Amino acid sequence: MSEKKEIILRLNNTIRRFILSDLILFSGWGLISPLMSVFIVQEINGSLIDVGISVAIYWFIRSIIELPLANKLDKTRGEKDDFYVLMTGLFIVAIAAFAFAAIENVSQLYVIKTIEAIGFAMYYSSWSGIFSRHLDKDRIAFSWSADHIAVGIASALGGIFAGLIATGFGFRYLFVFGGILSLGAGLVLISVPKIIFPRPTSKDESIRMNHSAKSTT
Repeated sequence: MSEKKEIILRLNNTIRRFILSDLILFSGWGLISPLMSVFIVQEINGSLIDVGISVAIYWFIRSIIELPLANKLDKTRGEKDDFYVLMTGLFIVAIAAFAFAAIENVSQLYVIKTIEAIGFAMYYSSWSGIFSRHLDKDRIAFSWSADHIAVGIASALGGIFAGLIATGFGFRYLFVFGGILSLGAGLVLISVPKIIFPRPTSKDESIRMNHSAKSTT
């Protein structure tokens, strides 16, 4: 086994799955983001002003939702709420991606950008909480860096393939692939609750609580 593989395998299973989920998700949105402005101008007859407004809508909505939601999740004991918010967020961003493929005017664009912002606000606030609590204490910087690299690689590949797909098949296929990959990211995380919510042993509930406490150290 190579040294690189040994290093990656030293990350715990939850962290590896969350990094893989990010890789898949941003491979999908890496197809969408680079050519969104071109799509708005060429496909739905929008202007550069509409491009700017759509970006502003996304960041404004996401900003006013993400921080209060993260605060609420931090105050709620356990990770079940985090995981449900995470999966709901992934479902919403997948719906947003598919919806982009069907829009015909700027008004619809603004609505879908709002939905996208809500989905990503839910995703980032919950993903960050679970990821942070399951970091190995001696691999914190490496784990975050590995995720950032995964997102970077996904975005780079998305940028390359976005042009190829749009040229060969049309812009709207980018959104379809983006939606499929967003759902794929959710499928990767379906098995994670077995790790995040371990089954209580036959002893007592305190065993499970001790497990949760260890996972946050």
